[in-house]
Amino acid sequence: MKSSVSAVLDPRIWLLALGTFAIGTDVFVISGILPEVATSLHVDLNGAGQIVTAYALTYALIAPVVVPFTAACRQTRIVIGTLAMFAIANMLCATTPSYAVLIAARIIAGIVAALYTSTAYSLAASLAPDARKGAALSAVALGFTGSAVFGVPVGTAIGDILGWRMTFWLITAVSTLSAIILCLRPPKEPVRHTAVISIAARFAPLKDPTILLAMLPSVFWNTANLMSYTYLGALLARHHEPRTVVFLFLAYGCGGLAGSQLGGRLVDRFGAIKPLVACLFVATLNQAAMGLSLQTTITTAVALAIWSVTGWGTFAPQQARLIALAPSNSPLLIAINHSIIYFGTAAGASIGGALLAHGLPLERLHWVTAAMLAIAVGILGVSAAGSEKGNFLRQKMAGRPS
Repeated sequence: MKSSVSAVLDPRIWLLALGTFAIGTDVFVISGILPEVATSLHVDLNGAGQIVTAYALTYALIAPVVVPFTAACRQTRIVIGTLAMFAIANMLCATTPSYAVLIAARIIAGIVAALYTSTAYSLAASLAPDARKGAALSAVALGFTGSAVFGVPVGTAIGDILGWRMTFWLITAVSTLSAIILCLRPPKEPVRHTAVISIAARFAPLKDPTILLAMLPSVFWNTANLMSYTYLGALLARHHEPRTVVFLFLAYGCGGLAGSQLGGRLVDRFGAIKPLVACLFVATLNQAAMGLSLQTTITTAVALAIWSVTGWGTFAPQQARLIALAPSNSPLLIAINHSIIYFGTAAGASIGGALLAHGLPLERLHWVTAAMLAIAVGILGVSAAGSEKGNFLRQKMAGRPS
């Protein structure tokens, strides 16, 4: 009876997903309102696109730097405070009088979003029993996948009907509501009885080859997936009608919902490595067969769902693995993992664009994605073997009599 109770997930962990829902909507919805923003603020579409770049690069660069400086603070206070600041940043976006102010507001939003997500994942893992840490990470990740399926269409529709500023007001309202609910029902953060350590010591995991090698596969699989995803709309438009393309993107989004939850449950049952290998192996085969899958609507929908399931299915296992490698510095490692995702977005788009510019047919881009995923599987195997060897040596040294 006691073990079953200990395996119950603290329901307040789900409150943290409200924050990631707001942040995810803020990340993904911008592409749907860019033309309106450009017209309203009298800039061209490329200039409006810098709104996305300012946010993404700020998030990617700031996350590893800011997190160590807040490690001694209570995580509950951080998630509430950053959500409040995120709401203020989006309020500035909604009321901005100029393009420059909008860019500044997006930079502020990127800073606090990076701090919130890293802290929220770490806090969720610390609140969960050992048997449910994967489920806790998946619960927080559900906010991101939920925003892609629900938040983005709603935010885009509001922008089309009421104007792009109302989209930012929507994000402001969701962020404010999340902060208020967390204030009223704050997660019971475990008391940490740890000595204060220096900033240099907090960055120490980045000197560990085992940890760096564990992060490397993530660089490849995120760049690979996001490279093809950047040009997915253009690819689908060549093979399907516009209404069908909307349905296919919905299939992709639903796959993400399933994958984010499946990944956490697989971690709780099999550990982190096996789900990662399985997801990347299936993803490699799926991308290799994409040329055939595009021939019919049904096979395309299935292929996109598999793509999304395996992509989001890596999220919780990778987070859990990094936390296990350095529990005391988990917020930093999670922040870096998020930075890798954002760098993957930029790198994937750049690599894909360069390949297309040099004559690679759009229909063959999936082969490059498949090759990069295969490389990620190989590096993951080397990394896993190195981690197991390191654990064996540490256990042997710990058991050796002095």
